[in-house]
Amino acid sequence: MMNVAIYQFDTKWLDPQVNLDKVEKVARQVSGNASMLFLQEMFTTGYTMQPSDVPEWWQVECMERLLSIAGDTGVTIAGSIPYQENGSWTNRMIVLGKEGLQAAYDKIQLFRLAGEADVYSAGEETVAFQSGEWLVRPLICYDLRFPYLSFKSPDAHILFYSANWPQTRITHWQTLLKARAIENQCYVIGVNRTGTDNNGYAYPGKSSVISYSGEVLCEMGPEEGLQTIALSMDALSEYRCKLPFLADRKFIW
Repeated sequence: MMNVAIYQFDTKWLDPQVNLDKVEKVARQVSGNASMLFLQEMFTTGYTMQPSDVPEWWQVECMERLLSIAGDTGVTIAGSIPYQENGSWTNRMIVLGKEGLQAAYDKIQLFRLAGEADVYSAGEETVAFQSGEWLVRPLICYDLRFPYLSFKSPDAHILFYSANWPQTRITHWQTLLKARAIENQCYVIGVNRTGTDNNGYAYPGKSSVISYSGEVLCEMGPEEGLQTIALSMDALSEYRCKLPFLADRKFIW
């Protein structure tokens, strides 16, 4: 068994101090009861298409503070932030634990309709990280529409989608999370923000945990909130053994 926590909130626009205060409060709250805390996309700033407004020292301070929080609480924290490296910006998922940076993933499928592809560089490879016996593959928002990103060997036990998914297409979010869980026979965790950002987009939350069979184990409402849930490796392994669909996959592209 592994207990995980999901936290959705109304990101304060370009105010990492306020947003990190919220994350720290929640991490301390779940310490001892959850080993991982999953957060939304660009949880320190909001979904900004002007990353040059984000001073580089914010990035450094964010990483240092999250490392401190993870070290103090023993909780591994995962979510995406705008990240600058070698003069280029990416929408980067960071996974930070008490041992330090455990994984980093740059969003591959950039949301062209919002202009994300014009200001951020796309990632080239998916990643996965180990949390005890669990293999976790982190992905970001628009990646959810492209199932090929989840079809990687070895098969992950958990797919995590960190998102800013708008109200206007929330039924797609709910449907695609279930689809990824069913086709990969794994747990899927989707964390979406709440509130309205400075771009004028409204976000309904609806953060969810879906089982390997497509069962919705929890789905949050539109308000800021925290949910902790237990995941069973034994149940997942038994299900995959009983219905060994993954063994029949053929990668033909």
